[in-house]
Amino acid sequence: MNHQARAAGNLERRIRDAERNLFAAAGADVDEFFLELAQTGLRVRVLSHGRGPAVVLLHGVSESAAIWVPLFTKLRHFRLLAVDLPGHGLSDPIAFRRGQVRGHARRLIEDILDALGLDEVPVIGHSLGGMFALWHVAAGSGRISGLVAIGEPAVALPGVRVRIPLSLLTVPGVGAAVLRSPSPRRVYRRLLARGLGSADVVAAPDPLIEALRLSARRPQNARTVASLMHAIDRFRRPRPESVLTNAELAAITTPTTFILGSDDPYLSIERARPSIDLIHGARLYEVPGGHAPWLADTQHAAELIATHSDLTTGPLFSPALAERRQANA
Repeated sequence: MNHQARAAGNLERRIRDAERNLFAAAGADVDEFFLELAQTGLRVRVLSHGRGPAVVLLHGVSESAAIWVPLFTKLRHFRLLAVDLPGHGLSDPIAFRRGQVRGHARRLIEDILDALGLDEVPVIGHSLGGMFALWHVAAGSGRISGLVAIGEPAVALPGVRVRIPLSLLTVPGVGAAVLRSPSPRRVYRRLLARGLGSADVVAAPDPLIEALRLSARRPQNARTVASLMHAIDRFRRPRPESVLTNAELAAITTPTTFILGSDDPYLSIERARPSIDLIHGARLYEVPGGHAPWLADTQHAAELIATHSDLTTGPLFSPALAERRQANA
């Protein structure tokens, strides 16, 4: 085994150690499995918790499925299926290209649901995950039966401003270097606070911060995130093709709930509201916190999520059916 392979293996072990500490601190019995995606040819990891109607969770940029763990025990009556998006956590990497990210997001979600054996399912999305899901429902697919977007859905809504540290990641050659740099825990925590909000990061468990820090340093993850940020954003503003138009927002029929922090650094409630009001029947809840408000007040966020009626009537997840579908893919 060469030095590079040993280093990668050591980093993965450290990520798993941090996650195990996180699961133990949360009192969460978490299962891990991998999906082989037929259309995109990617292998992605899923963290699973609870029993009941299935719900798919999609995290934000430069995060991982582990960021949802604080919610796991608060939503134990759902089968939560938290996916490591490509180039995040322990999933396969991908190189994003300008003008192709929306198409990739639609195929990726279809691929994930096919591999899980779910014809339709509610989705909870944070930031990038919320944007991917909004793009998907705006394209007319009915496979997302209901959507909870928690935290501003990346740059899907008009008016978002790209801020440091995310703006640094849009610069070719700089983004991957920033992510891979071996920053001390306190430096990473400060950077994360600028990206998510100080209240959210102060409340986040230490093992979660460590799992996210180590995951971002995986070379393949750093390259994926840097390519993604350059593909969807300019230095200060989103690329126009990333933002949903008023017509696209008005055409969304999927039941949609937005849970936005009062101090979200990317888009204020006042500026988000007109776009959300274009979506028929959409609900908007303002909660204390920043871009990841469930970290600041997990119980309140869980209660709002659980009120989304489409979650309680969702399908049950069958691992055996998922395995058969993957075998036949």
